[in-house]
Amino acid sequence: MKAEIADPLAPHRDRLAEWATSWGVSGLEQRLAITFSGRFRSSLGRCAPARGEIRLASYLLTGPTELLLEALCHEAAHAAAYSLHGGRVRPHGPEWRELMRTANYEPRARVPASLLPEHFPASARWSHRCPVCQASRVAHRKMTRWRCASCRRLGLRGELVIAKLGARIEGRS
Repeated sequence: MKAEIADPLAPHRDRLAEWATSWGVSGLEQRLAITFSGRFRSSLGRCAPARGEIRLASYLLTGPTELLLEALCHEAAHAAAYSLHGGRVRPHGPEWRELMRTANYEPRARVPASLLPEHFPASARWSHRCPVCQASRVAHRKMTRWRCASCRRLGLRGELVIAKLGARIEGRS
């Protein structure tokens, strides 16, 4: 007899159904195949909306619940945007951003380093921090062309301070 594997998302399926209903795509949660993968190194998830598949990073299961929910909402919003607007919708375009706001999440393509769990994979090795507004991003490599969008909108240069990170994200003890 085959042992049943517990669904790690079971406590959150109602939340997913609430988002889908508020987005006007009731039943979306039943059409999505959600799996966890240990292969993610720098992202929290991926959505293949045409196939109805969402893959989330396995380290989300041991991190903060709120980070798991945000990543799940982020990827489900991609599927909902595809369902509502078709294949021409931009991945983080205005339709997707509106769905994230409807679910009470900030529409962002990247999670700030300060919100990542301590055990976030060490492959994210470079911190890019704005010395003016303190916004930060983490990447595999130096991104010398990146600029702080908020500061650029204010007419500032937006240059970032780039620092190599150790095995742990800076600002953690």
